[in-house]
Amino acid sequence: MESKHLERQFSVEKVGAILAGAMQVFLEHGFAATTMDQVSAAAGVSKTTVYSHFQDKEGLFNALIQELVQKKYCSILNFQQAQSVSDEVSVSLRQLASHVLNNNNTNQQWVAFIRLIIGESGRFPELARAFVSNLEKVSLQDLSQFLASHTELNLSDPEATARIFIGTLVHFLIIQELLHGKDILPMESERLIDNLIDLITVNQTAKNLHADQYTGTRQKSSRRNRTDAGKFTTDYRSEPKRLRSIRLTDTAWENLAAIAATNDLTRSELIEMFARNKD
Repeated sequence: MESKHLERQFSVEKVGAILAGAMQVFLEHGFAATTMDQVSAAAGVSKTTVYSHFQDKEGLFNALIQELVQKKYCSILNFQQAQSVSDEVSVSLRQLASHVLNNNNTNQQWVAFIRLIIGESGRFPELARAFVSNLEKVSLQDLSQFLASHTELNLSDPEATARIFIGTLVHFLIIQELLHGKDILPMESERLIDNLIDLITVNQTAKNLHADQYTGTRQKSSRRNRTDAGKFTTDYRSEPKRLRSIRLTDTAWENLAAIAATNDLTRSELIEMFARNKD
């Protein structure tokens, strides 16, 4: 039993060495110019050992894609981890976007590998298709489900929104890193992320709140006090009260509540600020 365990462990270590050697050679010579002899030399194993684990160069490259994608996906596009950080969808999306941009900016090997796949896609389209199937397709599906589950976003097409989200980040990386355009089209990543999140959450309503909660006399602010006669006391001090009566639609109440929640205010406090022409 112990000997079999050691054999498996030794086999895993050999596969790891082969993949590490293959990455080194592929990045140095490109896919077409790489030979299995070069891979075996870089990995420190015999060519027979390489072929015993991988049928051919295409199989080796695909295995490398799968390994890198799994590591990349688990470390960056981890939707469960993002949701565990906060129930607020904007916080989760911001964390995902930051991880994608920051990790890709600092991991130059990953950037070089993406450049290799794009560069070889014309002659070897199946390699590019393997990358799309293993990373892009899975991440788009998971992000689509994530967005669809947050009904408070009021998205008409979560799948298209997922493509906009990922496409924006990928385009930014291509321009900034792969095409060396940082000085030509400079932009801070946080600025891009802020505006991307704003676009996706622009129609967001307060979670778990319904329109009928905002009508009538419900949910009056605790800041307003009544006199013994039952009338509200003034909270405008010497300023004239400019809003005597406010009649809002259910949609307007929802939007008002969302703005108030974002700024950690009550609805009455927000109305008060509008009445006084404050920002």
